[in-house]
Amino acid sequence: MNVEICASVVTGFEKIAAEEISLISTVRNVKWERGNVRFRIDLKSSPEILKLRSVDNLYVVFYEKSVVSLTNLDKETALRTIQNQIVFCDWESAIETYQLIRGKTINGGSELHVQRIKEFASNGIRLEVNEISPKFRVTCKRCGEKEIHKFSSMEAASKFGADINNAFGWKCSVHDFDIEVVLRIEKDNITVMMALNDESLFKRNISAYGPTTMRSTICHCMLRLADIKSGEIVVDPMCGGGSIPIEGSISWKNSFFFGGDNHELALERCRENLNANSSIKNCEFFTWDATNLPFQNNSINSIVTDLPFGRKIGSRMDNRLLYPLLLEEWKRVLKIGGRLVVMTHDKRSLENSLLKDRSSWQKKSFHIVNMGGLQCLCLCLLNTKSS
Repeated sequence: MNVEICASVVTGFEKIAAEEISLISTVRNVKWERGNVRFRIDLKSSPEILKLRSVDNLYVVFYEKSVVSLTNLDKETALRTIQNQIVFCDWESAIETYQLIRGKTINGGSELHVQRIKEFASNGIRLEVNEISPKFRVTCKRCGEKEIHKFSSMEAASKFGADINNAFGWKCSVHDFDIEVVLRIEKDNITVMMALNDESLFKRNISAYGPTTMRSTICHCMLRLADIKSGEIVVDPMCGGGSIPIEGSISWKNSFFFGGDNHELALERCRENLNANSSIKNCEFFTWDATNLPFQNNSINSIVTDLPFGRKIGSRMDNRLLYPLLLEEWKRVLKIGGRLVVMTHDKRSLENSLLKDRSSWQKKSFHIVNMGGLQCLCLCLLNTKSS
């Protein structure tokens, strides 16, 4: 059996995530759109998707339909139409995938639930909640202009959840739940999915958080842009709590990662986070000045870092002075052809700094990335001249 998976991704890094997903041998039909990547995978090998490091959340897609004129229907008719879709959903693939990936059995398994949905569709047979009923919730996510529908997301979730409760006897619980069914509605299109991870996959590696701690999934995507090879040295000169070097050392075990900062509190967080990942042997942290690094000329393969945005830390005026100094120093320590991957919300300061020394940097790729509602620029640059 092949199943369809939807992986939610930080907006702007969809292509990077798709490249990682494509490395799984049984994956087919990889497609991406804003904020997610969809693909098909053999059910037996589907647990491999939990090893993906560039995606935030995973869902099995088990129904998709375009409802003619859903946006034009009155509220009651639209909600009834959405509610009626439950009997057409592929509950077998949803439950089989959930059980295999989560390692939990839904009481009765997929066969019993397929039988129950048939009985509900033909005879309207309703099941009562009992002590072994799994807890579930329905979340409705409407994309685009929400005003085009006559109903709210909460109303759609409530109606759809009511019939799941009636058909299967599952117990509705908004906060303490075993199963999350996601109803995605965009204009006239309805997609039904089931969540496959209990906690978001970006919640890893870090136990000591700072004011600008970056998600591990964003760190991974930035590191993938650096095209890291075995034996290479990768540096984060402004590492904060160490998110980027720690993610790199876990994902690229045969490369070496150094991080540094000039703030003692940041270094304390680095050490705490490194100690929490005790198996790491290829990562070290130092106190240093990012404009005066303790490396020889032409000695580093890649620099991957999150630049000061000038919001929580520093200011945009500071960045206009700081960014050129950083680029000059990083040009010195990077090998010719070395990669520089940077993220910033202060796009103007970065672009102006690059214009001052345009012959030294070649733009390899750029991404506009959504970071907590901020539209940030992620650039991958090649060092074309070292001095």
